[in-house]
Amino acid sequence: MRLLILLLATPLLVIAALTVFDFAFRPTFRRLAVRNVRRRKGEAVLVVLGSLLGTAIITSSFVVGDTLNASIRDEARTRLGPIDETILVAQPDGLPAVLARLTATPIPDIDGLLPALTAPVSAATVDAPGRQRLAEPNAAMSEVDFNAARGFGRDPAATGFAAAGPTPSGTEAVINQDLADDLHLGVGDQVEAYLYGTRVAFSVRGVVPRLGVAGFRTQGDDQHARNLFVAPGTLVRLAAAATAGTARPPSALVFVSNVGGVFDGARATPPVFRELRARTAGLNAELFQSKQDVLDRAKEVGDRFATLFGLVGAFTVIAGVLLLVNIVVMLAEERKAELGMLRALGFKRNHLVRAFGLEGNLYAIVAASLGAVAGVGVGRVVVKATEAIFASGNRDLSLRFAVRPVSLVIGFLIGLAICMLTVWGASVRIGRLNVIRAIRDLPEPESSHRRDRLALGVAGVLLGVVAAVVGIAGRSPIPALIGPPIALWSLVPLVGRLVAHRLAVSVPCLLALTWGVAAFSVLPSVFDGSDVSVFLAQGVVLVFTSVWLVVTNDDGFHLIAERLSASGRGLAARLALANPLAKRFRTALLLGMYSLVVFVLVFLASFADVFQAQAPRVAREASAGYDVVLDVNPSSPLTADDVVHQAGVAAVAPLVQARPQYQLQGSTGLAQQQTLTGFDESLLERGTPVLAHRDRRFASDSDAWRAVLRDPALAIVPGGLLSRGGGPSRTTVAVGALITVIDPASGRRHDVTVVATTDEADYVRSGMFVAATTVPTLISRSAQSRFYIAAAPGTDPTQLARRLQGDLLVNGAKADTFRTLVDQSLSRQNDFLRLLQGYLALGLVIGIAGLGVVMVRAVRERRREIGMLRAIGFSSRVVRTAFLLEAAFIAGQGVAIGMALGLITSFSVISHSSILGGESLPFTVPWTALAALAAASLSASLLAVYAPAAQASRIKPAVALRIAD
Repeated sequence: MRLLILLLATPLLVIAALTVFDFAFRPTFRRLAVRNVRRRKGEAVLVVLGSLLGTAIITSSFVVGDTLNASIRDEARTRLGPIDETILVAQPDGLPAVLARLTATPIPDIDGLLPALTAPVSAATVDAPGRQRLAEPNAAMSEVDFNAARGFGRDPAATGFAAAGPTPSGTEAVINQDLADDLHLGVGDQVEAYLYGTRVAFSVRGVVPRLGVAGFRTQGDDQHARNLFVAPGTLVRLAAAATAGTARPPSALVFVSNVGGVFDGARATPPVFRELRARTAGLNAELFQSKQDVLDRAKEVGDRFATLFGLVGAFTVIAGVLLLVNIVVMLAEERKAELGMLRALGFKRNHLVRAFGLEGNLYAIVAASLGAVAGVGVGRVVVKATEAIFASGNRDLSLRFAVRPVSLVIGFLIGLAICMLTVWGASVRIGRLNVIRAIRDLPEPESSHRRDRLALGVAGVLLGVVAAVVGIAGRSPIPALIGPPIALWSLVPLVGRLVAHRLAVSVPCLLALTWGVAAFSVLPSVFDGSDVSVFLAQGVVLVFTSVWLVVTNDDGFHLIAERLSASGRGLAARLALANPLAKRFRTALLLGMYSLVVFVLVFLASFADVFQAQAPRVAREASAGYDVVLDVNPSSPLTADDVVHQAGVAAVAPLVQARPQYQLQGSTGLAQQQTLTGFDESLLERGTPVLAHRDRRFASDSDAWRAVLRDPALAIVPGGLLSRGGGPSRTTVAVGALITVIDPASGRRHDVTVVATTDEADYVRSGMFVAATTVPTLISRSAQSRFYIAAAPGTDPTQLARRLQGDLLVNGAKADTFRTLVDQSLSRQNDFLRLLQGYLALGLVIGIAGLGVVMVRAVRERRREIGMLRAIGFSSRVVRTAFLLEAAFIAGQGVAIGMALGLITSFSVISHSSILGGESLPFTVPWTALAALAAASLSASLLAVYAPAAQASRIKPAVALRIAD
């Protein structure tokens, strides 16, 4: 990787050094560059705008990553504060033994220990006239000494208890802000708590922020912690009086604070954790690296999103590069005679390249600087749109906008590098012009660089073949995808000597298109699990090939225009097609800008449409014939008999749940704490949850599930079990994988073999499935806290879920239908796809703006031509219409190419590829999205070129035909 960076950075450093040298010590080059900038300020602005947008997109991707990293890191402050490690003791009476071991001798690198008790409860407001009763089933009742908490970690402001007063006594309670917001509670209000089969009323004495110890949450991914702090002894007294023998007792906690602040204290976690593990050996205690886990997750999710937005934004960056190339080419063509005169006066080729490159680099520096600043604004818009998606997810994450200076610097440097390479690439091409032809403004002959083209063709064929062989043999999707098209493209100059040019281009391009679309189906083993970078490569391949094919065969439009012109109705159309067909390279650049972005927009729209249409099927396949998922509080548990006797319930499947840690064997990543679900025969009585993949030795899904019931060493897991949050789910675990299940209390490790996988998204959040009898052998703490419920005939499942949640409030019931859970998950997924579509739409803005920029330049470039047309009698209306039709022709073709490629590719991936689990999903065309995209693109394009078209129509022949500039 370092070698690759060095190879890429070397030419950039050479260019930068040469630019500085020429600007400082070559006054002739400097005067030429600055003269053109001063003389044509509007032109300079257009070049800067074309370069600026690409840099802004690059910078914004880093800003999104910074924001997510900072937001998740902020959980270390709001959820933990001074807490660096957590020790969870299964039974309250085991707490003294743990504390005795921890305090026997001082532990290096720690500055505090804080014991606490906690238990999950349901909290609700008290009935009062004129006030709606509110309930929160996912709250926690905790006991902690407020004075000790304030001194914990030596920073009272970081604990949340700085202004909390004394510890509650009697029936007093202090609640944190999350619970106060959910239940609309304030000081002096009454709140009821349900646990251990008891309802207890408390008076709210105060409200503390969700911060540090006051914001701690024992488990789960929800950022909010709804805590109710009560007088010491309350939990033990209520648990002792519980009538339900299976109720989980209160959990005893010991919070550990390392030396250092909220964030840097985590640096001491490795040695402290080892010492804590040694001191609690043999005790029933679970250890967690709470702070380090949050910080590691923040970095991983932030980097993942930055990469994702960077790759998706690359389509927009490419559109910006195409615009920049187009503008530089137009500048070079306009100044062709001027550059030829310079060569005639003694300028060497390298002098011409350096003078033109120096001017371009001045544009690049300004554009990259402004683009980096604009990228902050673009990132802010993206973050604002992202907030709603994260707020609706199960993390309920509040984003905190953040920008690191290093992100601005990196965005600036990448944007500058792209601009400089583009400008110097065009400058090298300009430096090869023929002096006489340049002065007389004659086109270069096709044969002038034939030998170079033949050499490049042979090299391209060899490169493409080698890339394809290496990619397929090594199962590397990008080389396998781009190798054959590179070889086919390179055949064009070789075959062009033997057959007509159109045939030499069309056949290889059609073959390359076929490969680009069918590769995922032809080689599923190579492309299985492809990430966004593969689709980026596919989009570039398909668009490049299609644009080349279309531009080569555009002559048919000219014939149609000629026939219309002969009938007196198509004069404007003929004029509109003349320039795009004469300047095919420039036309191809404009088509590429539109096609590339529209391709990805349609691709994402197709996926969103298909995914949303699968909700009924996904819910049906996950439900195993049941209708409702019921979760209850382990402190107030229910039995299957309790649930089945509820009105409207026909059948019940009880599930045992726990939260062990998982680690994939062979992985160097940290173990992750996620859900474990134990099931029995009742889950399979009404049907079988559908599997995405299963071991070949099982003839059916039912056989795989029953094998797990019989063998404690087998498990069924979601394909995305070990995927951290952030964006759509992805495959992380495959059939045959070995997963180590770690009991946080004892440190015991058990290996289980994955014999089947369910959907990656895990819509009902069940995690790993094992037999219910296996759960106690894997983890010390578990509870029968989930039930799958079948509604009785004639009972609406949605109404049943609402009734159960109300009737079983004392048990902390939370009930949802399978369809509701699937809809919520798919909605978040589609929201994410729509966010990416919005991000990509910036590329369409670049395409539309680029078309307007090119048309402004075209009016200037064709001023004499327009003057001649007006002088021989063409009306201003014909001229204006011709420019509008030219824009519609280019935009329409670009949109059509992008839509066709997007639909064909999405159909191929959705219907045949193993990327979606090897299952052929029914493909639907998102007609509404396509119509809206086409209408918006074409309308905006015409609007963007209306001003230059009107300007062209107002040109006076006498002014336009003057020789002076």
